[in-house]
Amino acid sequence: MALTKHADQEKRLVARAPADIHRRIQEAAELQGATVSQFLLEAALARADEVTERVTRIEASREAFDRMMTALDQPARSLPRLQRAADRYKETVDAADSQGATEPGA
Repeated sequence: MALTKHADQEKRLVARAPADIHRRIQEAAELQGATVSQFLLEAALARADEVTERVTRIEASREAFDRMMTALDQPARSLPRLQRAADRYKETVDAADSQGATEPGA
């Protein structure tokens, strides 16, 4: 049972590389006192963190941030066309649900 649980928690990563690249990575790993696997995982995780940070963070000037916060603090304005569209959608969905409930085999 313990082996199955362990296997579910870890996944294998495989990479093929030309001999010269493998040698450079192996030398760098040895210089850090790590295995090639440890070295690659550490480097890949650091890069994954960089990419995630860059893609998920929104950067804005202080002025832009202040304008956004001011806009968010304002009361919502009425959007009649949007409200009518939402009402029509709700009516359509409710009608479809009502028809589906009365059909045989539904």
